Amino acid sequence: MTETIYREPVRVIGGPPPGAAALEAREVAAWFGDHLVLDGVSLEMPAREVTALIGPSGCGKSTFLRILNRMHELVPSASLAGEVLLDGQDIYADGTRAQHARLRIGMVFQKPNPFPAMSIRDNVLAGLKLAGVKCPDKDALVEQSLERAGLWREVRDRLNQPGGALSGGQQQRLCIARSLAVQPNVLLMDEPCSALDPTSTRRIEQTIAEIADEVTIVIVTHNMQQAQRVSDHCAFFLAGENEPGRIVEHGPTEQIFGEPEDVRTYDYVNGRFG
Repeated sequence: MTETIYREPVRVIGGPPPGAAALEAREVAAWFGDHLVLDGVSLEMPAREVTALIGPSGCGKSTFLRILNRMHELVPSASLAGEVLLDGQDIYADGTRAQHARLRIGMVFQKPNPFPAMSIRDNVLAGLKLAGVKCPDKDALVEQSLERAGLWREVRDRLNQPGGALSGGQQQRLCIARSLAVQPNVLLMDEPCSALDPTSTRRIEQTIAEIADEVTIVIVTHNMQQAQRVSDHCAFFLAGENEPGRIVEHGPTEQIFGEPEDVRTYDYVNGRFG
């Protein structure tokens, strides 16, 4: 099969406005029932950069990530306060549809979740159908999305085979390609490498580096070395006993790992707890 690389971006119709977008959380608090799990979380996540959310298990990182694209409200007992601004517009404002927010702010989960019986090609295009987005050249979009996810060269000769037949690392990159196909402004990643081998992890990290100038990325990771490798900014979350999660410190990754201001940050990034 002859390789064709689509150099010009393939545009979709009815999708998000082009380009990466900045995210900002302002005084976000979150509850499950009457249990306060996050309190007073404010964080700027600049456009075209990678922000890593770090901290021990149970401190609210994944909950915060889901708040960023309105997935938190899918839990029946969940509620929240505060604002989440996407390029200055509150995604929770009255009249703002959750589906529209999730179209602009995509999500890649901890466990790869391709549609196993669906072909690789149809997996990539699945998000378009769900969102009602159209593309005049679907073949070009499939190639572009798989190329951006670092998977094209591995699957270009078997696009009609089931996505579930791929390895775990390939399935995760397929999920990234599926998210990128609708051309979101922001991509959220919830521990995308936690179940992967080192080789697959390295490829996912390469993909993050390659797409970061096109889409804003916010990633939850427990791997401190990974946070150092992939992110421009870090936010350290911590929850005291019977207390909600809060941000202890945030700033450039080099500062958080090199000269943090809070001793708790220093202890965590140096492996003294967590």
